[in-house]
Amino acid sequence: MALFIATIFTAHALLPHGSTSPNTPGMDFIAFYTAGTFVDEGRADKLYDLAAMQQFQHELAQRSGLSLGQGYGPWWNPPFHALVFAPLSMLSYQQALVVWIALNLACAAAGAVLLCRMLPPKTSWKTWALAPVLMVLSTPFIFAISHGQNTCISLLILSIAVLLWRQKRGIAAGMVGGLLLYKPQLAAALAVVMMLDVGGRCALGYAITGAGLLLLNLAALPGTLSDFVHRMPVNLHLVQTHSVYLWERHVTFTAFWRLLLQGHHTGESATAVRLLATICMAGFGSLLAVAILRLRRSGRGSVASWQRDRLISATILCSPLLMPFYFDYDLLLLAIPAVLLAAERMQREPGAEIPAIDRAQLIVWPVFYVWLMLNPDVGERTRLILAVPLLAALAGLSIARLNSRREVVHKQLRPAVPKLAVAA
Repeated sequence: MALFIATIFTAHALLPHGSTSPNTPGMDFIAFYTAGTFVDEGRADKLYDLAAMQQFQHELAQRSGLSLGQGYGPWWNPPFHALVFAPLSMLSYQQALVVWIALNLACAAAGAVLLCRMLPPKTSWKTWALAPVLMVLSTPFIFAISHGQNTCISLLILSIAVLLWRQKRGIAAGMVGGLLLYKPQLAAALAVVMMLDVGGRCALGYAITGAGLLLLNLAALPGTLSDFVHRMPVNLHLVQTHSVYLWERHVTFTAFWRLLLQGHHTGESATAVRLLATICMAGFGSLLAVAILRLRRSGRGSVASWQRDRLISATILCSPLLMPFYFDYDLLLLAIPAVLLAAERMQREPGAEIPAIDRAQLIVWPVFYVWLMLNPDVGERTRLILAVPLLAALAGLSIARLNSRREVVHKQLRPAVPKLAVAA
């Protein structure tokens, strides 16, 4: 970690003085700041007006000395999420960005603590410290912080929801999981599988949070939900088809086939792209659904704790592959299935044979981790987003593990039996 940080600072020191780059730190935050300003100024009806967003951001760039070029950041989230940024819009852009990054770092630290709690009790610090170190050095974390994204907040929310899910506290898990609705692509698969596992109590929790967010949106930002439903999909389609889009930054089947077959050319996605992406998404969705049904039947409706951990891991790993929109920085959430796999492996009997599925995962995980450092540049130049098949391999192996038998684990040490009792 020290070597990594030293390398970054050395490279920064070697940059020529006065050099400018269009990749200004926190560029994704400019969309959040714009949305917060529109809400604060009573212009929430402009959240999904691309022309208004572009005009404001270019004026902001001139005032703040930012380098935007011809680009700008559209608002993709539900309207109620813009309320979070209204207080930040009262600060200057640079001040708001510093506060926002500090908040995300705090959420990342809290999320790392919760990740460590998923490991077996009395784990040595030399082991649990690997969780935050590997998380901080991961490409998704670096992208999330440098882009000014909200991924660290998502990690904290999901970590809390998973801890509650593992404890079978259905209502609380559903209420916390519902907070991820500010990014529907993160919440959709998780909500369905959690409700299938925990049942009606979880559905009630999601209903409570969903109703609360809906009422908040209707009261604070009337009329904006209709814009989100009707205008946001149109905006996304325009951005992806009428400009050179960053398909290599997505980890979805849609992006994989689009870039492979059409490259960065603008225009509508070819029929073959849509067909192949739909087949792949439906295939993984069906595999996950069948594995869950078999799991419930084998357990007669109840799921053991180790099976639930595998179910959680498979769901999180499959989520990007089941969605048409999922950026690579949100892969930070994969820290949870990685820690759950490590926790399970740590409970094995020493010297026990490692199953073939686990051996395969232990090979693919580090390859995937390292490849994410290269994926955007290689994808841009070769039109191959290799991160997608690597993630598909991890997801497929996790689905296969759902119905595989668990090997022998450490048994709890029983208290020593007095010799007199043995003799008796």
